[in-house]
Amino acid sequence: PQVQDAQTDKSVLLIRGQEHLAVTEQLVSQQSRQGSLDSLLKQLQNLPASTQTSSELRTAVDRLLAGLPDIQQLSSAKGLAQALASSGAFLESKLLGGQNLAPDIKGDLLKLIGQLSSGLPASTQLSAIIAANTLAQAMPSFVRNALGMLGQVSAKPSPTGFPLPERLLQSADGEDDLEHLLRLAAAAVSRLQSHQLSSLEQSGVTPDGRLMSTWQLEIPMRNLQDIVPLQVKFQREEAPEREQPKERQEERPAKQQLWRIELAFAMEPLGPLQVQAQLIQGSLSSQLWAERAYTASLIESNLAALRQRMLAAGLNVGDLDCHLGKPPQGPQTRLEQRWVDENA
Repeated sequence: PQVQDAQTDKSVLLIRGQEHLAVTEQLVSQQSRQGSLDSLLKQLQNLPASTQTSSELRTAVDRLLAGLPDIQQLSSAKGLAQALASSGAFLESKLLGGQNLAPDIKGDLLKLIGQLSSGLPASTQLSAIIAANTLAQAMPSFVRNALGMLGQVSAKPSPTGFPLPERLLQSADGEDDLEHLLRLAAAAVSRLQSHQLSSLEQSGVTPDGRLMSTWQLEIPMRNLQDIVPLQVKFQREEAPEREQPKERQEERPAKQQLWRIELAFAMEPLGPLQVQAQLIQGSLSSQLWAERAYTASLIESNLAALRQRMLAAGLNVGDLDCHLGKPPQGPQTRLEQRWVDENA
């Protein structure tokens, strides 16, 4: 923003700080209600036909399951882009832009919740509570307002855990199948919103003045009959625009952008895997972590082939290593620290 005077500058920073605080408070609230996506999707795959299952509910279930990508789709650039756009992370921005909402997993979940709610007796307390809380929290106004925060001045983001841990909801006593599905669907919406809010919380200006944009999301991926939640985080850092004399604007070099990508998923028989990669000016460095010794050994034996494929794609490949265990947590990972050391 343009600074007119010291008082105006303080007011702008105060407003941004209040927006950031609102995001953080809502993030804590959503994470307390969230549940794993695959818990719901596996239940829907095995949904039995009964007098409770209306044709409208079955249509909502089929629409949700049909929109899930498989590994083959995610192996192509076009298929991956479609899966990212349909992940639910951009539902509110689609609404603001008047775009077509289908397919969108968050939109499909909200439609499913509507069908589940209508299929339960009005006197069911759980139905009323969950339906009211979920639909009221699905697209809060502050999220729509905060969508414009990316790249703007904000308070320093607080660390946000990635990936989100698995969280299972058990069926309560006296709860029927539709009530349990409703609880799982509400928890799934909260999980998607936790990713959206984490993206907002981690976007802003870094202490050294670089603009940070974050997109964190989760894609339920088909692997044969299994559902594998693929958690993804993209981060982009770039130097802010600086005013230049008009006669020198054409000589100004392109802004240097640093991209970070993190993946987290668990697929049998490989077990939990996490990947961190950094890309800057066509140079890529990556670290992989596997929690099973067999998987770590398997990946290590194939790193040379992976490096060759990356080189063939036109990338300059730096560090490419695999480790047993989980990646370090904190403001700077091992990969980030190595990049800073090499480019200091």
